[in-house]
Amino acid sequence: CKRPVETPVELFEESGIKPEEWQGVVFYEGAGCPRCNQTGFRGRTAVGELLELSDRIRELILDKRPSSEIRRAAHDEGMVSLRESALERVRLGLTTLKEINKVTFVE
Repeated sequence: CKRPVETPVELFEESGIKPEEWQGVVFYEGAGCPRCNQTGFRGRTAVGELLELSDRIRELILDKRPSSEIRRAAHDEGMVSLRESALERVRLGLTTLKEINKVTFVE
C-alpha cells in the first residue's frame, strides 16, 4: 500500500543526490493499512557493503593508510558502498530516501 509521491528538492539536497540523475524514478511513501502495520511497506530489506581483500587493499591496510584512501581504492575496484546499496533499494521502490538517510551516511 505504498503510494507514489513527489520528492521535494530539499530531500534531494539532504540526501546528497542530484535530482537530474533521478529523473524517471518513482518515489514512494507508505500509505498504511492493517496488512503492512500502517507502514506502507512489508518486511525488511537488507543493505550491505562487502570489502573484498585484494592484494592492493591488503597492502593499504598493512601500510596503515588512511581509511579514506582504502575506501577510494575499494570503490575503484568495484566495491558498492552501504549508501549506494541503499540508494539502489530506493530506485527499486523498496524503501524511501527518508528511511535510508536515517541509517546511512551521506558521502
